Amino acid sequence: MLIGFALIIVAVFLICALLFRLSIHALPLLVAFLAGSAIYRSGSGIVATLAAAALAAILLLAIGQLAMAYAKSDWTRAAIGLAFAVPAAVAGYHAVHGIAVATMPQSTWQFAVSVIGAAIIATASWTQWSRARL
Repeated sequence: MLIGFALIIVAVFLICALLFRLSIHALPLLVAFLAGSAIYRSGSGIVATLAAAALAAILLLAIGQLAMAYAKSDWTRAAIGLAFAVPAAVAGYHAVHGIAVATMPQSTWQFAVSVIGAAIIATASWTQWSRARL
């Protein structure tokens, strides 16, 4: 029983870590999903869909890295970082809100915890993209 409880705690921790990592990369995941769905709806197969989704995400990440590396102005770097941080904040809000609804009673604390989680995930995304150098 104790081993099962410990494994559940480890599994929840790993799922939360995965959710955090995916929330940071919300914009590339969104672009990959949109490209994959467009290719799949056009009648192409699963392999072409997966290839298009991976190519779109990789291309967006490469363009983002190059734009951050060659941006001369701080305003340009801030705009690029904001383009990646805003979708991460939205994804982080919904991820933390889902966890808060499942674990907390209905109250304003659910909203407060969700907003704090969104701010943390947006900050993590912002920091990751502000470190981008070529």
